[in-house]
Amino acid sequence: MYKFGYAQEIITPPTGVGLAGYFNQRPNEGAYDDLMVKCVALELNGKKFGFLTFDLCSITPLLRDALDKRITEKFGQEIHDSFIFSATHTHTGPKYRLDEGEKFDERTRYAFDRTIDAAVRAMERALMNLLPGELEVGSVYNNPYGFVRRYWMKNGTIVTNPGWRNPDIDKPECDFDRTIGILALKQGGRLAALICNIANHGDTIGGSIVSADWYGRFAQEIQHALKTSIPVLVVDDASGDINHFDFHQEINQSSYAEATRIGRGYAAIVLDALDKLEPVTATDVKVKNSTVVIPHRKITPEELAEAKHTLATVPDIKKEGDFESQDLANKVPAALRYFAQRVIDCHEKSVDSHSGRITAIQLGNQLAFVSLPGEPFNGISRAIREQSPCKYTFVIELAQAVSGYVPMPECFARGGYEVQAGIDSCAQNAATEIIKASIANLNS
Repeated sequence: MYKFGYAQEIITPPTGVGLAGYFNQRPNEGAYDDLMVKCVALELNGKKFGFLTFDLCSITPLLRDALDKRITEKFGQEIHDSFIFSATHTHTGPKYRLDEGEKFDERTRYAFDRTIDAAVRAMERALMNLLPGELEVGSVYNNPYGFVRRYWMKNGTIVTNPGWRNPDIDKPECDFDRTIGILALKQGGRLAALICNIANHGDTIGGSIVSADWYGRFAQEIQHALKTSIPVLVVDDASGDINHFDFHQEINQSSYAEATRIGRGYAAIVLDALDKLEPVTATDVKVKNSTVVIPHRKITPEELAEAKHTLATVPDIKKEGDFESQDLANKVPAALRYFAQRVIDCHEKSVDSHSGRITAIQLGNQLAFVSLPGEPFNGISRAIREQSPCKYTFVIELAQAVSGYVPMPECFARGGYEVQAGIDSCAQNAATEIIKASIANLNS
């Protein structure tokens, strides 16, 4: 018999706290809506497991380490090792990452500490709220709001975010896995919670006002349509090369209204599928944790020489407003200099590799959840689903371990924003190692 419980806590930071997701500083100037930490705890045959999701851009090293310590102290190692911790990837949440030599200011330290406290409270209440229930699962292959953001140009190069109605666009670099996974949790004949697995970036608003982005609007629209405030979690599918920008259009796709449009659109897709789900009949649960070694980028002498030449010849002109990835494609001087310096830093400061925890939670051969570190390209998710022994596989990025972008091996030679070097950025074979380790977890 399945049991499950749910709890959530507000983690909206105070004004003045810097926001994550862009390269420039963006002190928080208010909030469109609250950020949440949400927990769903489950139990099957006495084995407890579950999910803890944060309306944040990522699980940073500082956040991961603090969570590991507090949750292990509070609940024990077995509970810690049986939960997947992930971020939704909103770009209008607080920045809990410190660059070299930085320290948290008073407000950021306050917000960070309260976030950890809130996570522990949510997890505690969810585990206390365990009651019998049923699970139903399904998926739809329908993601009309996601687009591969890397494009082949007519000159044979790859450009990330090439600009609206750019006449030099040929086609997207590839297709992507448009699967939306849906897990419904029911108690007493009623829908009690939803966990949805969707691939898209959480970068639809910009600016300096806090928001959970489309993830929050999605949850609100589900609740509005069902006329009940059921808990709704989004676990982000691999989206390192996916965003919401349709560059064949010429419309404003950076606004709160856009976040609302996308959230409502995804909600309509999920709501339409709720009566088509199938019961989860698995009678056993397996949780497997392992360590994957993620190799780091090595800078060639030619790359280093080019970076030094850029710094010597490109004028140092400050970029006004949001500093985003498309500034590289547009050859904005500030972006060219920024990424040139990252090449030099990668050469001088990177170590050979880092290790990260990956987790697989498997309910028989029917349903699995697989965690991925950092921002993996969607091809990683597709490869895992193709090799998974389970009918339904939820792939969860920005979970458990830390990493930057994890491109597919063939993408490095093609260029684009995501393959730019940085300190401890992934090497060409990182995706292969992560896929291999993830499948081994499922087949162990």
